[in-house]
Parts: sequence; C-alpha cells; structure tokens
Amino acid sequence: MEKEICSLLTSLGITSNYYGYYYISQAIQLTASGMENLLLVTKRLYPHIAQIYNTSPKNVERNIRHAVEIAWRTNRGLLCELAGHDLEYKPTSGEFLAILSSKIIYSD
Repeated sequence: MEKEICSLLTSLGITSNYYGYYYISQAIQLTASGMENLLLVTKRLYPHIAQIYNTSPKNVERNIRHAVEIAWRTNRGLLCELAGHDLEYKPTSGEFLAILSSKIIYSD
C-alpha cells in the first residue's frame, strides 16, 4: 500500500519534501483500518497523526491543506479523474483525503 500511496502523491506533485506528504500517507493508512476516521477528521484523525509525528493537530491540518493546494495547481486533471468528476473548486482537506483513500483502498 505504501508504494501506491507514494506513487499517487508524487503524481499529484506532492513530494517527500513536504510534511503534508507524510501526514497524508499516514492518514490514508489510518483510513484503511477504518473509513469512519474520515467522519472525524479534525477530532480524531489529525490529533492521531499529530501524536505520531510529535506535532500539533493544527500543524497537521495546515500541511495537508498546503499539499492539497500543490495538487490543485500541479495536476488538477488527475485529481478530477480520481474524484470521478470535474471538480469546480479546490477540495477541502477532508475531501482530498476521502478521494485518495477511496482510490488506494478500493482499487484493484
């Protein structure tokens, strides 16, 4: 799963130079163990990731939001393809995580 996540993030323009790369990767792995994590992104997912990386939930959210911005500017076409429809607006961090998680978890 880690190779798929790495490949997907890199193709969206999110490289390992960004903290958001690691936070998104961790979020997708946590989501794989329970999709309900996407229902409580700010209450459960961000604090859990923050604890793993010894940072604050606010920092996790900010870095994921920055990574979403990079993906939106770099490869909007791929992001729309992953979402399954044209995106008229930049997805929120939670929407972005849901799109990527669905791709990784449900792709065969």
